[in-house]
Amino acid sequence: MSTTDSATNRQENQQQTQEPQSQQKQRPPDHNRTGLNFRLPMPRPKVRGPVVDFHCHLLANRHAHDWFDAADHYGIHQFVTMTQLEEAVGLQRDWGHRLQFIAVAHWGNLHVPADWFDDYRRRVEGFFNLGSRIVKFHAAPGTMASRGKRLDDPAFRPIFQDAIGRGMAIMTHIGDPQTWYDAKYTDPAKYFGTRDDHYRMWESLLEEYKGVPWVGAHMGGNPEDLHRLQALLDRFPDLWLDCSATRWMVREISARRDAARDFFIRNQDRIIFGSDQVSGDDRHFDFLASRFWCHRKLWETAYVGPSPIFDPDLPADRQPEMRGLALPDVVLQKIYHDNPVRFMKNIGVEMEGWG
Repeated sequence: MSTTDSATNRQENQQQTQEPQSQQKQRPPDHNRTGLNFRLPMPRPKVRGPVVDFHCHLLANRHAHDWFDAADHYGIHQFVTMTQLEEAVGLQRDWGHRLQFIAVAHWGNLHVPADWFDDYRRRVEGFFNLGSRIVKFHAAPGTMASRGKRLDDPAFRPIFQDAIGRGMAIMTHIGDPQTWYDAKYTDPAKYFGTRDDHYRMWESLLEEYKGVPWVGAHMGGNPEDLHRLQALLDRFPDLWLDCSATRWMVREISARRDAARDFFIRNQDRIIFGSDQVSGDDRHFDFLASRFWCHRKLWETAYVGPSPIFDPDLPADRQPEMRGLALPDVVLQKIYHDNPVRFMKNIGVEMEGWG
Protein backbone atom coordinates (compact mmCIF):
# COMPACT_ATOMS: atom_id res chain seq x y z
CA MET A 1 0.00 0.00 0.00
CA SER A 2 1.07 3.57 -0.53
CA THR A 3 3.13 4.77 2.42
CA THR A 4 1.95 8.34 1.88
CA ASP A 5 -1.76 7.50 2.04
CA SER A 6 -1.40 5.10 4.99
CA ALA A 7 0.43 7.81 6.90
CA THR A 8 -2.47 10.18 6.26
CA ASN A 9 -4.95 7.68 7.70
CA ARG A 10 -2.99 7.51 10.94
CA GLN A 11 -2.76 11.29 11.18
CA GLU A 12 -6.48 11.75 10.48
CA ASN A 13 -7.38 9.20 13.18
CA GLN A 14 -5.12 10.91 15.72
CA GLN A 15 -6.57 14.33 14.94
CA GLN A 16 -10.14 13.08 15.24
CA THR A 17 -9.35 11.49 18.61
CA GLN A 18 -7.84 14.69 19.96
CA GLU A 19 -10.47 17.18 18.75
CA PRO A 20 -13.77 17.86 20.55
CA GLN A 21 -16.79 16.38 18.80
CA SER A 22 -18.16 19.84 17.94
CA GLN A 23 -14.95 20.69 16.08
CA GLN A 24 -14.98 17.35 14.28
CA LYS A 25 -18.39 18.19 12.77
CA GLN A 26 -17.15 21.57 11.51
CA ARG A 27 -13.82 20.38 10.16
CA PRO A 28 -13.87 19.64 6.41
CA PRO A 29 -12.62 16.23 5.33
CA ASP A 30 -8.94 16.11 4.52
CA HIS A 31 -9.71 14.91 1.01
CA ASN A 32 -11.87 17.99 0.32
CA ARG A 33 -10.85 20.89 2.49
CA THR A 34 -11.94 23.36 -0.23
CA GLY A 35 -15.50 22.04 -0.58
CA LEU A 36 -15.36 21.03 -4.25
CA ASN A 37 -18.20 19.17 -5.93
CA PHE A 38 -16.27 16.27 -7.43
CA ARG A 39 -19.33 15.11 -9.38
CA LEU A 40 -19.40 18.14 -11.64
CA PRO A 41 -18.76 17.17 -15.26
CA MET A 42 -15.16 17.16 -16.46
CA PRO A 43 -14.26 16.57 -20.13
CA ARG A 44 -12.37 13.36 -20.69
CA PRO A 45 -8.64 13.75 -21.40
CA LYS A 46 -7.78 14.64 -24.99
CA VAL A 47 -6.29 11.22 -25.64
CA ARG A 48 -6.79 8.70 -28.43
CA GLY A 49 -7.45 5.37 -26.75
CA PRO A 50 -8.03 4.59 -23.09
CA VAL A 51 -6.22 6.43 -20.30
CA VAL A 52 -4.05 4.03 -18.27
CA ASP A 53 -3.30 4.51 -14.57
CA PHE A 54 -0.05 2.57 -14.33
CA HIS A 55 0.47 2.74 -10.55
CA CYS A 56 -2.40 2.21 -8.13
CA HIS A 57 -3.64 0.03 -5.29
CA LEU A 58 -7.12 -1.43 -5.79
CA LEU A 59 -6.94 -3.59 -2.69
CA ALA A 60 -10.17 -5.60 -2.72
CA ASN A 61 -13.02 -6.60 -5.00
CA ARG A 62 -15.52 -5.02 -2.60
CA HIS A 63 -13.95 -1.62 -3.36
CA ALA A 64 -14.28 -1.95 -7.12
CA HIS A 65 -17.69 -0.33 -7.71
CA ASP A 66 -16.76 2.95 -6.00
CA TRP A 67 -13.35 2.80 -7.68
CA PHE A 68 -14.63 2.43 -11.22
CA ASP A 69 -17.49 4.87 -10.64
CA ALA A 70 -14.95 7.59 -9.80
CA ALA A 71 -12.55 6.49 -12.52
CA ASP A 72 -15.25 6.57 -15.20
CA HIS A 73 -16.29 10.07 -14.15
CA TYR A 74 -12.71 11.29 -14.60
CA GLY A 75 -12.05 9.46 -17.87
CA ILE A 76 -9.57 6.90 -16.55
CA HIS A 77 -10.15 3.44 -17.99
CA GLN A 78 -7.40 0.87 -17.41
CA PHE A 79 -5.35 0.19 -14.29
CA VAL A 80 -2.09 -1.52 -13.42
CA THR A 81 -2.64 -2.31 -9.75
CA MET A 82 -0.80 -3.63 -6.73
CA THR A 83 -3.20 -5.98 -4.98
CA GLN A 84 -2.59 -8.82 -2.57
CA LEU A 85 -2.66 -12.14 -4.39
CA GLU A 86 -5.59 -13.32 -2.25
CA GLU A 87 -7.80 -10.56 -3.71
CA ALA A 88 -6.40 -10.55 -7.23
CA VAL A 89 -8.28 -13.65 -8.42
CA GLY A 90 -11.71 -12.18 -7.68
CA LEU A 91 -10.79 -8.85 -9.24
CA GLN A 92 -9.50 -10.56 -12.34
CA ARG A 93 -12.73 -12.54 -12.65
CA ASP A 94 -14.99 -9.50 -12.38
CA TRP A 95 -12.83 -6.66 -13.70
CA GLY A 96 -10.02 -8.33 -15.60
CA HIS A 97 -10.86 -6.40 -18.77
CA ARG A 98 -9.75 -3.22 -16.96
CA LEU A 99 -6.88 -4.49 -14.84
CA GLN A 100 -3.33 -5.77 -15.02
CA PHE A 101 -1.56 -6.82 -11.83
CA ILE A 102 1.89 -6.02 -10.49
CA ALA A 103 3.37 -8.85 -8.44
CA VAL A 104 3.91 -7.76 -4.85
CA ALA A 105 5.08 -9.28 -1.61
CA HIS A 106 2.89 -9.90 1.43
CA TRP A 107 2.37 -6.62 3.26
CA GLY A 108 0.79 -5.62 6.55
CA ASN A 109 1.39 -6.72 10.12
CA LEU A 110 -1.16 -9.55 10.35
CA HIS A 111 -0.17 -13.12 9.51
CA VAL A 112 3.29 -12.19 8.25
CA PRO A 113 4.74 -15.42 6.87
CA ALA A 114 7.77 -16.66 8.76
CA ASP A 115 9.42 -17.51 5.42
CA TRP A 116 8.73 -14.06 3.98
CA PHE A 117 11.29 -14.28 1.16
CA ASP A 118 10.16 -17.74 0.06
CA ASP A 119 6.56 -16.53 0.26
CA TYR A 120 7.53 -13.57 -1.94
CA ARG A 121 8.88 -15.98 -4.57
CA ARG A 122 5.69 -18.04 -4.45
CA ARG A 123 3.62 -14.90 -4.90
CA VAL A 124 5.67 -13.82 -7.91
CA GLU A 125 4.93 -17.21 -9.46
CA GLY A 126 1.24 -16.90 -8.61
CA PHE A 127 0.98 -13.44 -10.12
CA PHE A 128 2.87 -14.59 -13.20
CA ASN A 129 0.29 -17.33 -13.67
CA LEU A 130 -2.43 -14.65 -13.53
CA GLY A 131 -0.71 -12.81 -16.37
CA SER A 132 1.39 -10.32 -14.40
CA ARG A 133 4.68 -9.33 -16.02
CA ILE A 134 5.95 -6.72 -13.52
CA VAL A 135 7.38 -7.27 -10.02
CA LYS A 136 7.38 -4.49 -7.43
CA PHE A 137 10.17 -4.09 -4.86
CA HIS A 138 9.36 -1.64 -2.05
CA ALA A 139 12.62 -0.28 -0.67
CA ALA A 140 11.70 3.03 0.93
CA PRO A 141 13.86 3.88 3.96
CA GLY A 142 11.15 2.89 6.44
CA THR A 143 10.58 -0.44 4.68
CA MET A 144 14.28 -1.27 4.66
CA ALA A 145 14.51 -0.39 8.34
CA SER A 146 11.52 -2.59 9.26
CA ARG A 147 12.93 -5.58 7.35
CA GLY A 148 16.49 -4.96 8.41
CA LYS A 149 17.71 -5.38 4.83
CA ARG A 150 18.62 -3.17 1.89
CA LEU A 151 17.32 -4.04 -1.54
CA ASP A 152 20.79 -5.17 -2.61
CA ASP A 153 20.91 -7.74 0.22
CA PRO A 154 21.60 -11.27 -1.09
CA ALA A 155 18.20 -12.39 0.25
CA PHE A 156 16.50 -10.46 -2.59
CA ARG A 157 18.68 -11.90 -5.34
CA PRO A 158 16.59 -15.07 -5.95
CA ILE A 159 13.47 -12.93 -6.38
CA PHE A 160 15.20 -10.72 -8.93
CA GLN A 161 16.44 -13.82 -10.73
CA ASP A 162 12.98 -15.42 -10.71
CA ALA A 163 11.42 -12.29 -12.17
CA ILE A 164 14.04 -11.68 -14.81
CA GLY A 165 14.10 -15.35 -15.75
CA ARG A 166 10.38 -15.12 -16.49
CA GLY A 167 10.88 -12.02 -18.65
CA MET A 168 9.21 -9.73 -16.11
CA ALA A 169 9.88 -6.02 -15.68
CA ILE A 170 10.90 -4.45 -12.37
CA MET A 171 9.27 -1.60 -10.47
CA THR A 172 11.01 -0.10 -7.44
CA HIS A 173 10.05 2.36 -4.75
CA ILE A 174 13.34 3.99 -3.78
CA GLY A 175 13.47 7.09 -1.62
CA ASP A 176 10.61 9.06 -0.10
CA PRO A 177 9.60 12.73 0.14
CA GLN A 178 12.40 15.04 1.18
CA THR A 179 10.15 16.24 3.99
CA TRP A 180 10.36 12.70 5.41
CA TYR A 181 14.14 12.58 5.11
CA ASP A 182 14.26 15.90 6.97
CA ALA A 183 11.88 14.84 9.75
CA LYS A 184 11.77 11.03 9.99
CA TYR A 185 14.89 9.54 8.44
CA THR A 186 17.48 11.51 10.36
CA ASP A 187 19.22 8.42 11.81
CA PRO A 188 21.38 6.97 8.99
CA ALA A 189 22.29 3.93 11.09
CA LYS A 190 18.61 2.94 11.34
CA TYR A 191 17.65 3.77 7.76
CA PHE A 192 20.68 2.34 5.95
CA GLY A 193 22.29 5.66 5.24
CA THR A 194 21.25 8.89 3.57
CA ARG A 195 19.26 9.53 0.42
CA ASP A 196 22.52 9.56 -1.55
CA ASP A 197 23.36 6.11 -0.12
CA HIS A 198 19.94 4.81 -1.16
CA TYR A 199 20.40 6.08 -4.70
CA ARG A 200 23.89 4.62 -4.99
CA MET A 201 22.31 1.29 -4.02
CA TRP A 202 19.64 1.70 -6.71
CA GLU A 203 22.16 2.68 -9.38
CA SER A 204 24.22 -0.43 -8.62
CA LEU A 205 21.12 -2.59 -9.15
CA LEU A 206 20.22 -0.77 -12.37
CA GLU A 207 23.75 -1.38 -13.57
CA GLU A 208 23.73 -5.05 -12.54
CA TYR A 209 20.41 -5.72 -14.29
CA LYS A 210 20.96 -3.48 -17.29
CA GLY A 211 18.63 -4.36 -20.13
CA VAL A 212 15.69 -5.19 -17.85
CA PRO A 213 12.69 -2.85 -18.28
CA TRP A 214 12.45 -0.90 -15.03
CA VAL A 215 9.99 1.63 -13.59
CA GLY A 216 11.04 4.09 -10.90
CA ALA A 217 7.87 4.72 -8.91
CA HIS A 218 6.84 8.22 -7.81
CA MET A 219 9.18 10.02 -10.24
CA GLY A 220 12.00 7.79 -9.10
CA GLY A 221 11.24 8.74 -5.50
CA ASN A 222 12.86 12.15 -5.90
CA PRO A 223 10.77 14.75 -7.76
CA GLU A 224 12.57 17.33 -5.64
CA ASP A 225 15.77 16.72 -7.66
CA LEU A 226 15.07 16.73 -11.40
CA HIS A 227 18.81 16.84 -12.14
CA ARG A 228 19.25 13.49 -10.38
CA LEU A 229 16.36 12.02 -12.34
CA GLN A 230 17.73 13.30 -15.64
CA ALA A 231 21.12 11.76 -14.91
CA LEU A 232 19.45 8.41 -14.17
CA LEU A 233 17.41 8.50 -17.38
CA ASP A 234 20.47 9.45 -19.42
CA ARG A 235 22.57 6.67 -17.91
CA PHE A 236 19.98 3.87 -17.96
CA PRO A 237 18.02 3.67 -21.23
CA ASP A 238 15.68 0.95 -19.89
CA LEU A 239 14.52 3.09 -16.95
CA TRP A 240 11.08 4.70 -17.02
CA LEU A 241 9.44 6.91 -14.37
CA ASP A 242 5.85 6.99 -13.20
CA CYS A 243 4.40 10.24 -11.86
CA SER A 244 2.26 8.69 -9.12
CA ALA A 245 1.59 9.88 -5.53
CA THR A 246 -0.95 12.68 -5.38
CA ARG A 247 0.07 14.89 -2.46
CA TRP A 248 3.76 14.41 -3.18
CA MET A 249 3.43 15.40 -6.82
CA VAL A 250 1.06 18.30 -6.08
CA ARG A 251 3.56 19.70 -3.58
CA GLU A 252 6.87 19.16 -5.36
CA ILE A 253 5.91 19.40 -9.03
CA SER A 254 3.97 22.61 -8.32
CA ALA A 255 6.95 24.04 -6.40
CA ARG A 256 9.12 23.78 -9.53
CA ARG A 257 6.47 24.01 -12.24
CA ASP A 258 8.56 25.44 -15.07
CA ALA A 259 11.47 23.05 -14.58
CA ALA A 260 9.08 20.12 -14.17
CA ARG A 261 7.23 21.02 -17.36
CA ASP A 262 10.50 21.16 -19.28
CA PHE A 263 11.49 17.81 -17.75
CA PHE A 264 8.24 16.13 -18.83
CA ILE A 265 8.51 17.49 -22.36
CA ARG A 266 12.16 16.45 -22.66
CA ASN A 267 11.45 12.95 -21.35
CA GLN A 268 7.99 12.49 -22.80
CA ASP A 269 8.82 9.00 -24.08
CA ARG A 270 9.95 7.74 -20.65
CA ILE A 271 7.24 8.95 -18.23
CA ILE A 272 4.02 7.07 -17.46
CA PHE A 273 0.96 8.36 -15.64
CA GLY A 274 0.05 6.81 -12.30
CA SER A 275 -2.15 8.03 -9.47
CA ASP A 276 -1.03 5.91 -6.50
CA GLN A 277 -4.73 5.79 -5.67
CA VAL A 278 -5.39 3.48 -2.71
CA SER A 279 -8.82 1.93 -2.14
CA GLY A 280 -10.33 1.27 1.28
CA ASP A 281 -13.54 0.35 3.05
CA ASP A 282 -14.01 4.02 4.02
CA ARG A 283 -12.86 5.49 0.70
CA HIS A 284 -15.86 6.16 -1.49
CA PHE A 285 -16.48 8.32 -4.56
CA ASP A 286 -15.36 11.69 -3.17
CA PHE A 287 -12.10 10.43 -1.67
CA LEU A 288 -11.15 8.59 -4.85
CA ALA A 289 -12.29 11.49 -7.03
CA SER A 290 -10.10 13.94 -5.10
CA ARG A 291 -6.98 12.11 -6.29
CA PHE A 292 -8.11 11.86 -9.90
CA TRP A 293 -9.15 15.54 -9.87
CA CYS A 294 -5.72 16.66 -8.66
CA HIS A 295 -3.80 14.61 -11.20
CA ARG A 296 -5.86 15.82 -14.13
CA LYS A 297 -5.57 19.45 -13.02
CA LEU A 298 -1.82 19.09 -12.41
CA TRP A 299 -0.89 17.53 -15.75
CA GLU A 300 -3.52 18.88 -18.15
CA THR A 301 -4.29 22.43 -17.07
CA ALA A 302 -2.70 25.72 -16.04
CA TYR A 303 -4.73 25.70 -12.81
CA VAL A 304 -3.22 27.79 -10.02
CA GLY A 305 -4.94 27.52 -6.67
CA PRO A 306 -5.38 25.44 -3.54
CA SER A 307 -5.32 21.67 -3.55
CA PRO A 308 -8.48 20.14 -2.12
CA ILE A 309 -6.36 17.54 -0.28
CA PHE A 310 -4.78 18.44 3.04
CA ASP A 311 -1.02 17.83 3.01
CA PRO A 312 0.09 16.50 6.43
CA ASP A 313 3.75 17.17 5.59
CA LEU A 314 3.16 20.92 5.85
CA PRO A 315 1.54 23.12 8.52
CA ALA A 316 -2.13 24.00 8.07
CA ASP A 317 -1.24 27.63 7.32
CA ARG A 318 1.37 26.67 4.69
CA GLN A 319 -0.51 24.28 2.47
CA PRO A 320 0.90 23.98 -1.07
CA GLU A 321 -0.47 25.89 -4.01
CA MET A 322 -1.23 23.70 -7.00
CA ARG A 323 0.38 24.95 -10.22
CA GLY A 324 -0.64 22.92 -13.25
CA LEU A 325 1.85 22.07 -16.00
CA ALA A 326 -0.59 22.36 -18.93
CA LEU A 327 1.39 19.72 -20.79
CA PRO A 328 1.09 19.72 -24.60
CA ASP A 329 -1.44 17.31 -26.05
CA VAL A 330 1.27 15.19 -27.62
CA VAL A 331 2.89 14.69 -24.21
CA LEU A 332 -0.41 13.82 -22.54
CA GLN A 333 -1.09 11.31 -25.31
CA LYS A 334 2.18 9.58 -24.48
CA ILE A 335 2.09 9.58 -20.68
CA TYR A 336 -1.61 8.67 -20.44
CA HIS A 337 -1.74 6.04 -23.19
CA ASP A 338 1.08 5.44 -25.64
CA ASN A 339 3.90 4.90 -23.13
CA PRO A 340 2.10 2.40 -20.85
CA VAL A 341 0.84 0.47 -23.88
CA ARG A 342 4.34 0.41 -25.37
CA PHE A 343 5.91 -0.61 -22.05
CA MET A 344 3.48 -3.49 -21.63
CA LYS A 345 3.95 -4.62 -25.22
CA ASN A 346 7.71 -4.71 -24.67
CA ILE A 347 7.21 -7.27 -21.90
CA GLY A 348 4.78 -9.37 -23.91
CA VAL A 349 1.46 -7.98 -22.73
CA GLU A 350 -0.97 -6.82 -25.41
CA MET A 351 -4.15 -6.10 -23.49
CA GLU A 352 -7.39 -6.24 -25.44
CA GLY A 353 -8.95 -2.78 -25.51
CA TRP A 354 -5.78 -0.95 -24.43
CA GLY A 355 -4.47 -0.13 -27.89
